[in-house]
Amino acid sequence: MTTSSLTLNNRIKLFIAQWMVKLGRLTHDDFTKAELQALLSDVFPYVFSLDIPIGTGTVNVLEGNITFDNENNRIGIQCLASLKVEIAKTTVYRAHVVIALSAQPHYDVSAKTLYLTKLSTDAITLVNDDYALLRDTQFLLTKLFPKHVNTLFGAPLKSALSLFTAGTSDVASNYLQVYLSGSKQAVLDYHKPKIDLAIKTHLTQQDLSHTMRHEHWRELLFSRLGKSVRVEDNVLRFYLV
Repeated sequence: MTTSSLTLNNRIKLFIAQWMVKLGRLTHDDFTKAELQALLSDVFPYVFSLDIPIGTGTVNVLEGNITFDNENNRIGIQCLASLKVEIAKTTVYRAHVVIALSAQPHYDVSAKTLYLTKLSTDAITLVNDDYALLRDTQFLLTKLFPKHVNTLFGAPLKSALSLFTAGTSDVASNYLQVYLSGSKQAVLDYHKPKIDLAIKTHLTQQDLSHTMRHEHWRELLFSRLGKSVRVEDNVLRFYLV
């Protein structure tokens, strides 16, 4: 594997490191949170949509921070995201949420690629801040049924929705009932399974892998001599022997 893409200084470092491995003086190389964080610089922000019964839902993932779980050998990422739901072209719900994801690192020696496997969404947590918004019952009815609002108060929600949803009132009624509870947490809880599914649908194997780069001498070293990867001592440890 060529070293032509390396500077002279880095070729010397690579040469010395290879000899240290052969002599048993170097057994592993550690990548810190900060170094892994740098690999995420081009990932954020990104936006994905939610499939909801009425209106449109979007999640804008603003930023993410690397975490380590030494005991369970998992790399985590804490993502700050904004969740917004619009009905009749009006925002009826918005909130900041923290989405905690984690995965297990696995190194494929033949492909010289680090994969993140067994992806899971560990938590989706509401952030109570000034960004949070939940429209009340009167606003929803006024917005959805402006011509009928005076006659709708006190009427069953299902009957009211039949004016608007044309055959899907059961689904729409159940959905809007969550908003009428007045609980930001209840609305988030309803969307959690959809957020989880959307994230996992959005992420591809390419997003969850990293092939060792020839222009980085430490990665080139590992592509030549690397054996396995594990989360230990709050670093991602690349074993060379």
